[in-house]
Amino acid sequence: MVDLDPTDDKTDEELALEPRAGSRPAFEELALRYKRRLFVYLRPRLASDQDTEDMVQETFLKLYRNIDRYDPAYRFSTWLYTAATRLTISSYRKKRIAAGPLRGEEAGGVADPAAGPAAGTDAAGLWDSARALAESQFRVLWLRYGEDMEVAEIARAIGKSRVAVSLLLHRARTNLMKRTGAAPAGAMAAAKPAAAGGPTAG
Repeated sequence: MVDLDPTDDKTDEELALEPRAGSRPAFEELALRYKRRLFVYLRPRLASDQDTEDMVQETFLKLYRNIDRYDPAYRFSTWLYTAATRLTISSYRKKRIAAGPLRGEEAGGVADPAAGPAAGTDAAGLWDSARALAESQFRVLWLRYGEDMEVAEIARAIGKSRVAVSLLLHRARTNLMKRTGAAPAGAMAAAKPAAAGGPTAG
């Protein structure tokens, strides 16, 4: 008989409340769900895969230490991406890390946001093309279609106004359509990353 993990059926928000009572497995499950996705989100802004992996780890460590500050009125993903964005900006200012291109062969299998069967489809190709856009445009596309965030949530996560986010999304979609000739919204949403059980990074 297979023992089912009790964390599998819980929402991110439910899991985020449990570490306050000392449940480390609950937070580890959250890290497992988001590690791959956070890597893809952060990679265009950092100089190397190693820098990105370090930033992913630093983000989760910061959240674990401050888990009592999590407000369940907001989605956990919004809190996560807000923290990751702020840490990356701080790191950039301190170290002046130069942005570098993401090469699939260096990314340990996490380069493509599309998981499983979606790899190699038109949707996956759209995400590849999206990486060639300005870093800020890729980020808002990722949060909108990869993480299914609303404009208000994206604004909170990246520290911009709703108007600025809407403008970035418009520019990103327009530029992506010019590159690919395809409307990105539906196809990119269809290729959103798996929440759990995806590839694990070392």
